[in-house]
Amino acid sequence: MKTTIQSKRLRLTSALLLLFMALGILPLFNGCSSDDEEEAPELVAYSDLSDKTTTSILSSIPRIELSKVKSTQIKLYLSITDQDGYALTKLNRLNLKVKQVCVGTTDTTEIGSFGVTNLSTSGGKILTPLVLDYSGSMEGYTDEMEQAVSSFVKVKGKDDLAKIIKFNTNVYDTLPFMSDTTLLYAAIYDGMVADHLTAFYDAVGAGINDANSFLNSTTQSYLGAVIGFTDGHDNSSEQYSDYSLIGLSNQTQIPIYTLGFGDADTLLLSRIASSTGGRFYYAPGIGDLQNLYMIISGQLKGVYQLTWNYTGQCSEVMIIVEASYKCGNGTFKSFSFKTFEPLRK
Repeated sequence: MKTTIQSKRLRLTSALLLLFMALGILPLFNGCSSDDEEEAPELVAYSDLSDKTTTSILSSIPRIELSKVKSTQIKLYLSITDQDGYALTKLNRLNLKVKQVCVGTTDTTEIGSFGVTNLSTSGGKILTPLVLDYSGSMEGYTDEMEQAVSSFVKVKGKDDLAKIIKFNTNVYDTLPFMSDTTLLYAAIYDGMVADHLTAFYDAVGAGINDANSFLNSTTQSYLGAVIGFTDGHDNSSEQYSDYSLIGLSNQTQIPIYTLGFGDADTLLLSRIASSTGGRFYYAPGIGDLQNLYMIISGQLKGVYQLTWNYTGQCSEVMIIVEASYKCGNGTFKSFSFKTFEPLRK
C-alpha cells in the first residue's frame, strides 16, 4: 500500500514539474537555488548596436599584483577605452580572453575561469602622485596647469589618495598621500613660480617610489598610477633616464600616464606611457589640459579587475588579454600584454 501511495506521489510530482516547465515557471535543467540564480554568469558578451560613435577600442594593463588577501590570486587591472580615450565600462567576462605565457618558454595557458569586476562599482581605490612641471618654459602657463590638476582632484573618489610633486631643476616632494581635497588644493596653489631646468624623470621616479612604498605598507588594495605633465625635454635629472624610469615602473607595476604640452617630446612621452601600461596625451593648447586630466580620471575609475588563482612556478609571466566589443560600426578588438613576476616577495 505504501509503495502504491509513493508511486502516485511520484507521478503527481513529475506531472507538476512538466506543467511548470511548460508554463516557464521552472527553467529546464535548473538545479540551482534562488541565490545562485541571481549570480548566474553572463550568457553573451556585452554589445551595443546603438553605439554609432565607437570606431575602435584601445586596451592597456596598468598593473598586475598578487592579492593582499589571497597570496596565490593574481589581480590584473585592465583599461578599455574607445578611440578618444573614454572608458568602456560595461563589458563582461565573455568580452575577454586571457592567456598566461611563461617567459623564456613555449608554455602558454589560456585562463578559462577568471572573475571580472569594475573598479568604480566594487569600491576600489586609486593612488595618484601628480607630477607638475615648473621649469622656466612654463612661465605664463602655470595657472592653467594648476586649474587642470585641481579639476582632477575635485572629481576623485572620497577614499582615493593623491599627492603633489613639483619639479624644475630639483624635485619638490615633501607632502604625504592624502584624501583631503582642501589640503591638496593648498599644495597645488602654494605660490611656486616657473624657473630653471627640467628634471622630469627624477620627479616621476620619486612618484613611483612614493607610491610603491605606500602600497607595500598597507593591507588595502589601490590602483597606483603616476600622472606626469611636462612641456619640454628633460635636461636636469640625475637619478633616472627614460630607460631606467621605464624599468622602475615595470618592476613596481606602477604605470606612468604622461601629458605633454608645448615643446614636449611626444614620441618619448608616448613610449614611456605605452611601455608601462599608461596612456599619453598631448595638449595642443594649455586650455585643453583640463579635459585630458578628466579623460585619465575616467580611465582610472573605469578599469576592470580580473582575478584568478596562479598555480605555476615561472619566475616571470607575460599576461596577454584580448578584448572585443560589438557596436553599431562593427566588432572591434584590442590586444594588450604586460609581464609580471608572481614569485617576487
